[in-house]
Amino acid sequence: MNPMNPYDQYQQYLYQEKMYAKHLRRTFSVVGWTLVIYNVLMNTAVAMVMMVDVVRKMLPMIVENPNYEPDANALMETATPNGWGYIMVVVIGLFVLLVWKGKDYWRNEIFAKGKPMTVGTFFAVMSITLGVQLAASLLSSVLELLLNQFGLSMMSVLESTSGQSNSFSMFVYASICAPVTEEILFRGFVQRSLQPYGKKFAIFGSAVLFGLFHGNLIQTPYAFMVGLVLGYVAAEYNVIWAMVLHMVNNMVLADLLTRVTSAISAGLTEIVTGFVIIGFGIAAVVILIVKRKEIGAYLRQERMDRRALKNFFINGGVITLTVLMLANLLLLITAI
Repeated sequence: MNPMNPYDQYQQYLYQEKMYAKHLRRTFSVVGWTLVIYNVLMNTAVAMVMMVDVVRKMLPMIVENPNYEPDANALMETATPNGWGYIMVVVIGLFVLLVWKGKDYWRNEIFAKGKPMTVGTFFAVMSITLGVQLAASLLSSVLELLLNQFGLSMMSVLESTSGQSNSFSMFVYASICAPVTEEILFRGFVQRSLQPYGKKFAIFGSAVLFGLFHGNLIQTPYAFMVGLVLGYVAAEYNVIWAMVLHMVNNMVLADLLTRVTSAISAGLTEIVTGFVIIGFGIAAVVILIVKRKEIGAYLRQERMDRRALKNFFINGGVITLTVLMLANLLLLITAI
Protein backbone atom coordinates (compact mmCIF):
# COMPACT_ATOMS: atom_id res chain seq x y z
CA MET A 1 0.00 0.00 0.00
CA ASN A 2 1.44 3.32 -1.11
CA PRO A 3 1.71 6.01 1.60
CA MET A 4 -0.39 9.12 1.16
CA ASN A 5 1.37 12.16 -0.20
CA PRO A 6 1.48 15.31 1.99
CA TYR A 7 -1.29 17.02 0.05
CA ASP A 8 -3.70 14.09 0.50
CA GLN A 9 -2.78 13.86 4.18
CA TYR A 10 -3.55 17.54 4.61
CA GLN A 11 -6.88 17.17 2.82
CA GLN A 12 -7.77 14.21 5.03
CA TYR A 13 -6.85 16.25 8.11
CA LEU A 14 -9.10 19.11 6.98
CA TYR A 15 -11.96 16.68 6.36
CA GLN A 16 -11.56 15.10 9.80
CA GLU A 17 -11.47 18.51 11.44
CA LYS A 18 -14.61 19.53 9.54
CA MET A 19 -16.44 16.37 10.61
CA TYR A 20 -15.33 16.83 14.23
CA ALA A 21 -16.51 20.45 14.25
CA LYS A 22 -19.85 19.32 12.83
CA HIS A 23 -20.12 16.69 15.55
CA LEU A 24 -19.35 19.27 18.24
CA ARG A 25 -21.93 21.75 16.94
CA ARG A 26 -24.58 19.03 16.74
CA THR A 27 -23.87 17.88 20.31
CA PHE A 28 -23.84 21.39 21.76
CA SER A 29 -26.92 22.38 19.76
CA VAL A 30 -28.95 19.61 21.42
CA VAL A 31 -27.96 21.04 24.80
CA GLY A 32 -28.94 24.55 23.74
CA TRP A 33 -32.28 23.52 22.25
CA THR A 34 -33.12 21.54 25.39
CA LEU A 35 -32.68 24.70 27.48
CA VAL A 36 -34.67 26.77 24.98
CA ILE A 37 -37.61 24.34 25.17
CA TYR A 38 -37.42 24.23 28.96
CA ASN A 39 -37.36 28.04 29.17
CA VAL A 40 -40.35 28.41 26.84
CA LEU A 41 -42.35 25.80 28.76
CA MET A 42 -41.52 27.47 32.07
CA ASN A 43 -42.56 30.94 30.92
CA THR A 44 -45.72 29.54 29.33
CA ALA A 45 -46.71 27.70 32.50
CA VAL A 46 -46.05 30.76 34.67
CA ALA A 47 -48.11 32.94 32.30
CA MET A 48 -50.97 30.42 32.43
CA VAL A 49 -50.96 30.37 36.23
CA MET A 50 -50.98 34.19 36.34
CA MET A 51 -53.86 34.31 33.83
CA VAL A 52 -55.85 31.91 35.99
CA ASP A 53 -55.25 34.25 38.93
CA VAL A 54 -56.43 37.23 36.85
CA VAL A 55 -59.60 35.40 35.76
CA ARG A 56 -60.26 34.33 39.36
CA LYS A 57 -60.16 37.98 40.46
CA MET A 58 -62.17 39.21 37.50
CA LEU A 59 -65.12 36.78 37.62
CA PRO A 60 -66.66 38.05 40.92
CA MET A 61 -66.58 41.61 39.54
CA ILE A 62 -68.36 40.54 36.36
CA VAL A 63 -71.00 38.59 38.31
CA GLU A 64 -71.59 41.57 40.61
CA ASN A 65 -71.69 44.07 37.75
CA PRO A 66 -72.50 42.68 34.25
CA ASN A 67 -71.44 46.03 32.75
CA TYR A 68 -68.00 45.83 34.35
CA GLU A 69 -65.20 46.56 31.91
CA PRO A 70 -62.03 44.87 33.16
CA ASP A 71 -58.70 46.66 33.01
CA ALA A 72 -56.41 43.85 31.89
CA ASN A 73 -53.20 45.77 32.68
CA ALA A 74 -54.33 46.64 36.20
CA LEU A 75 -55.39 43.05 36.85
CA MET A 76 -52.08 41.69 35.58
CA GLU A 77 -50.24 44.01 37.95
CA THR A 78 -52.19 42.56 40.88
CA ALA A 79 -51.69 38.94 39.78
CA THR A 80 -50.17 37.04 42.68
CA PRO A 81 -46.68 35.72 41.89
CA ASN A 82 -46.53 32.07 42.85
CA GLY A 83 -44.40 29.05 42.15
CA TRP A 84 -47.02 26.58 40.96
CA GLY A 85 -46.25 27.27 37.29
CA TYR A 86 -42.55 26.71 37.90
CA ILE A 87 -43.21 23.57 39.94
CA MET A 88 -45.46 22.19 37.19
CA VAL A 89 -42.71 22.64 34.58
CA VAL A 90 -40.15 21.10 36.96
CA VAL A 91 -42.20 17.93 37.34
CA ILE A 92 -42.89 17.66 33.61
CA GLY A 93 -39.29 18.46 32.66
CA LEU A 94 -37.76 15.88 35.00
CA PHE A 95 -40.21 13.24 33.79
CA VAL A 96 -39.36 13.95 30.13
CA LEU A 97 -35.62 13.79 30.90
CA LEU A 98 -36.12 10.48 32.70
CA VAL A 99 -38.03 8.97 29.77
CA TRP A 100 -35.61 10.44 27.19
CA LYS A 101 -32.36 9.34 28.83
CA GLY A 102 -33.50 6.32 30.84
CA LYS A 103 -32.76 5.17 34.38
CA ASP A 104 -29.19 4.03 33.62
CA TYR A 105 -28.25 7.54 32.45
CA TRP A 106 -29.56 9.04 35.67
CA ARG A 107 -27.72 6.51 37.82
CA ASN A 108 -24.43 6.38 35.91
CA GLU A 109 -24.18 9.95 34.60
CA ILE A 110 -26.27 12.49 36.52
CA PHE A 111 -25.78 10.85 39.92
CA ALA A 112 -22.33 9.41 39.25
CA LYS A 113 -20.35 8.99 42.46
CA GLY A 114 -17.14 10.93 43.03
CA LYS A 115 -14.83 11.62 45.95
CA PRO A 116 -16.29 11.60 49.48
CA MET A 117 -17.21 15.06 50.77
CA THR A 118 -15.55 16.20 54.01
CA VAL A 119 -16.81 18.78 56.50
CA GLY A 120 -13.86 21.09 55.77
CA THR A 121 -14.38 20.92 52.00
CA PHE A 122 -18.10 21.54 52.35
CA PHE A 123 -17.51 24.60 54.53
CA ALA A 124 -14.92 25.90 52.06
CA VAL A 125 -17.11 25.59 48.96
CA MET A 126 -20.13 26.91 50.89
CA SER A 127 -18.16 29.99 51.96
CA ILE A 128 -16.97 30.56 48.39
CA THR A 129 -20.49 30.05 47.02
CA LEU A 130 -21.98 32.59 49.42
CA GLY A 131 -18.95 34.88 49.22
CA VAL A 132 -19.33 35.15 45.46
CA GLN A 133 -22.43 37.21 46.22
CA LEU A 134 -20.16 40.08 47.25
CA ALA A 135 -18.30 40.15 43.93
CA ALA A 136 -21.56 39.75 42.02
CA SER A 137 -23.18 42.60 43.98
CA LEU A 138 -20.28 44.92 43.16
CA LEU A 139 -20.40 43.96 39.48
CA SER A 140 -24.18 44.43 39.36
CA SER A 141 -23.80 47.88 40.93
CA VAL A 142 -21.27 48.85 38.25
CA LEU A 143 -23.57 47.59 35.49
CA GLU A 144 -26.49 49.50 37.02
CA LEU A 145 -24.44 52.71 37.08
CA LEU A 146 -23.51 52.23 33.43
CA LEU A 147 -27.17 51.72 32.50
CA ASN A 148 -28.11 54.84 34.47
CA GLN A 149 -25.83 56.88 32.22
CA PHE A 150 -28.17 56.03 29.34
CA GLY A 151 -31.35 56.65 31.34
CA LEU A 152 -31.97 52.94 31.91
CA SER A 153 -32.19 50.71 34.96
CA MET A 154 -32.32 47.08 36.02
CA MET A 155 -33.24 47.84 39.64
CA SER A 156 -36.95 47.56 38.87
CA VAL A 157 -36.52 43.81 38.52
CA LEU A 158 -34.17 43.40 41.48
CA GLU A 159 -36.93 42.43 43.90
CA SER A 160 -38.54 40.01 41.48
CA THR A 161 -35.21 38.31 40.73
CA SER A 162 -33.77 38.28 44.24
CA GLY A 163 -35.43 34.99 45.04
CA GLN A 164 -37.57 36.32 47.89
CA SER A 165 -40.40 33.87 48.53
CA ASN A 166 -43.63 35.80 48.99
CA SER A 167 -45.81 32.69 49.09
CA PHE A 168 -45.51 29.10 50.17
CA SER A 169 -45.33 27.88 46.58
CA MET A 170 -42.49 30.31 45.80
CA PHE A 171 -40.65 29.20 48.94
CA VAL A 172 -40.97 25.56 47.88
CA TYR A 173 -39.81 26.36 44.36
CA ALA A 174 -36.95 28.77 45.19
CA SER A 175 -35.55 26.81 48.14
CA ILE A 176 -36.13 23.19 47.06
CA CYS A 177 -37.44 22.62 43.54
CA ALA A 178 -35.19 25.13 41.74
CA PRO A 179 -31.92 23.87 43.31
CA VAL A 180 -32.79 20.23 42.61
CA THR A 181 -33.99 20.83 39.06
CA GLU A 182 -31.25 23.27 38.05
CA GLU A 183 -28.52 20.95 39.34
CA ILE A 184 -29.99 17.97 37.48
CA LEU A 185 -30.37 20.07 34.34
CA PHE A 186 -27.13 22.08 34.36
CA ARG A 187 -24.64 20.09 36.44
CA GLY A 188 -26.27 16.81 35.43
CA PHE A 189 -27.50 16.81 31.83
CA VAL A 190 -25.56 19.84 30.48
CA GLN A 191 -22.24 19.26 32.24
CA ARG A 192 -22.25 15.50 31.59
CA SER A 193 -23.00 16.17 27.92
CA LEU A 194 -19.96 18.46 27.71
CA GLN A 195 -17.61 16.39 29.87
CA PRO A 196 -16.33 14.10 27.03
CA TYR A 197 -14.58 17.21 25.69
CA GLY A 198 -12.80 18.02 28.93
CA LYS A 199 -13.70 18.49 32.58
CA LYS A 200 -12.72 22.17 32.68
CA PHE A 201 -14.63 22.85 29.48
CA ALA A 202 -17.70 21.09 30.88
CA ILE A 203 -17.62 23.14 34.09
CA PHE A 204 -17.08 26.39 32.17
CA GLY A 205 -19.73 25.64 29.53
CA SER A 206 -22.40 24.66 32.05
CA ALA A 207 -21.64 27.80 34.09
CA VAL A 208 -21.97 30.00 30.99
CA LEU A 209 -25.35 28.50 30.13
CA PHE A 210 -26.45 28.67 33.77
CA GLY A 211 -25.66 32.37 33.90
CA LEU A 212 -27.21 33.02 30.49
CA PHE A 213 -30.36 31.12 31.45
CA HIS A 214 -31.14 33.63 34.22
CA GLY A 215 -31.55 36.32 31.56
CA ASN A 216 -30.85 39.53 33.46
CA LEU A 217 -27.87 41.65 34.50
CA ILE A 218 -28.67 41.24 38.19
CA GLN A 219 -28.44 37.45 38.35
CA THR A 220 -26.34 36.47 35.34
CA PRO A 221 -22.85 37.39 36.72
CA TYR A 222 -23.64 35.76 40.06
CA ALA A 223 -25.13 32.64 38.45
CA PHE A 224 -22.05 32.22 36.24
CA MET A 225 -19.61 32.48 39.16
CA VAL A 226 -21.68 30.20 41.39
CA GLY A 227 -22.06 27.83 38.44
CA LEU A 228 -18.27 27.40 38.35
CA VAL A 229 -18.23 26.38 42.03
CA LEU A 230 -21.24 24.08 41.73
CA GLY A 231 -19.80 22.59 38.55
CA TYR A 232 -16.56 21.75 40.37
CA VAL A 233 -18.49 20.14 43.22
CA ALA A 234 -20.63 18.07 40.83
CA ALA A 235 -17.59 16.98 38.79
CA GLU A 236 -15.37 16.02 41.74
CA TYR A 237 -17.91 14.87 44.33
CA ASN A 238 -21.55 14.40 43.36
CA VAL A 239 -24.43 16.39 41.93
CA ILE A 240 -26.28 15.78 45.21
CA TRP A 241 -23.72 17.90 47.05
CA ALA A 242 -24.21 20.60 44.42
CA MET A 243 -27.95 20.45 45.18
CA VAL A 244 -27.28 20.84 48.92
CA LEU A 245 -25.03 23.87 48.33
CA HIS A 246 -27.60 25.38 45.97
CA MET A 247 -30.34 24.92 48.58
CA VAL A 248 -28.20 26.48 51.32
CA ASN A 249 -27.42 29.41 49.04
CA ASN A 250 -31.07 30.02 48.12
CA MET A 251 -32.38 29.55 51.65
CA VAL A 252 -29.75 31.73 53.36
CA LEU A 253 -29.50 34.60 50.84
CA ALA A 254 -32.90 34.42 49.16
CA ASP A 255 -35.31 33.52 51.94
CA LEU A 256 -33.96 33.01 55.45
CA LEU A 257 -31.97 36.25 55.62
CA THR A 258 -34.94 38.20 54.24
CA ARG A 259 -37.33 36.70 56.78
CA VAL A 260 -34.95 37.26 59.69
CA THR A 261 -34.40 40.92 58.80
CA SER A 262 -38.04 41.64 57.91
CA ALA A 263 -38.83 42.62 61.50
CA ILE A 264 -36.19 45.36 61.65
CA SER A 265 -35.82 48.69 59.91
CA ALA A 266 -34.74 48.93 56.28
CA GLY A 267 -31.48 50.63 57.21
CA LEU A 268 -30.57 47.99 59.77
CA THR A 269 -31.56 45.27 57.28
CA GLU A 270 -29.00 46.58 54.79
CA ILE A 271 -26.33 46.65 57.52
CA VAL A 272 -27.04 43.04 58.63
CA THR A 273 -27.18 41.79 55.04
CA GLY A 274 -23.98 43.63 54.23
CA PHE A 275 -22.14 42.13 57.21
CA VAL A 276 -23.27 38.61 56.26
CA ILE A 277 -22.22 38.99 52.63
CA ILE A 278 -18.91 40.69 53.51
CA GLY A 279 -18.23 38.02 56.15
CA PHE A 280 -18.61 35.21 53.65
CA GLY A 281 -16.65 37.26 51.14
CA ILE A 282 -13.71 37.56 53.52
CA ALA A 283 -13.90 33.84 54.33
CA ALA A 284 -13.92 33.04 50.60
CA VAL A 285 -10.84 35.22 49.96
CA VAL A 286 -8.95 33.61 52.86
CA ILE A 287 -9.81 30.11 51.63
CA LEU A 288 -8.76 30.95 48.07
CA ILE A 289 -5.42 32.34 49.30
CA VAL A 290 -4.73 29.35 51.55
CA LYS A 291 -5.72 26.85 48.83
CA ARG A 292 -4.15 28.75 45.92
CA LYS A 293 -1.57 26.04 45.18
CA GLU A 294 -4.18 23.27 45.09
CA ILE A 295 -6.45 25.43 42.93
CA GLY A 296 -3.59 26.24 40.56
CA ALA A 297 -2.65 22.57 40.26
CA TYR A 298 -6.26 21.65 39.51
CA LEU A 299 -6.53 24.29 36.78
CA ARG A 300 -3.29 23.07 35.19
CA GLN A 301 -4.43 19.45 34.99
CA GLU A 302 -5.75 19.82 31.46
CA ARG A 303 -6.01 22.40 28.71
CA MET A 304 -9.39 23.52 27.53
CA ASP A 305 -10.12 22.21 24.04
CA ARG A 306 -10.14 25.27 21.77
CA ARG A 307 -12.15 23.48 19.11
CA ALA A 308 -14.86 22.61 21.61
CA LEU A 309 -14.81 26.16 23.02
CA LYS A 310 -15.17 27.70 19.54
CA ASN A 311 -18.02 25.46 18.39
CA PHE A 312 -19.80 25.80 21.73
CA PHE A 313 -20.90 29.32 20.78
CA ILE A 314 -21.60 28.84 17.05
CA ASN A 315 -24.41 26.29 16.91
CA GLY A 316 -28.13 26.71 16.44
CA GLY A 317 -29.25 25.73 19.93
CA VAL A 318 -26.87 27.93 21.93
CA ILE A 319 -27.30 30.87 19.53
CA THR A 320 -31.11 30.63 19.85
CA LEU A 321 -30.85 30.47 23.64
CA THR A 322 -28.55 33.52 23.63
CA VAL A 323 -30.93 35.53 21.43
CA LEU A 324 -33.88 34.51 23.62
CA MET A 325 -32.10 35.58 26.80
CA LEU A 326 -30.91 38.86 25.25
CA ALA A 327 -34.50 39.62 24.24
CA ASN A 328 -35.58 38.92 27.81
CA LEU A 329 -32.81 41.20 29.08
CA LEU A 330 -33.98 44.07 26.87
CA LEU A 331 -37.56 43.62 28.10
CA LEU A 332 -36.39 43.84 31.72
CA ILE A 333 -34.37 47.01 31.23
CA THR A 334 -36.66 49.95 31.95
CA ALA A 335 -36.38 53.71 31.74
CA ILE A 336 -35.57 55.55 34.96
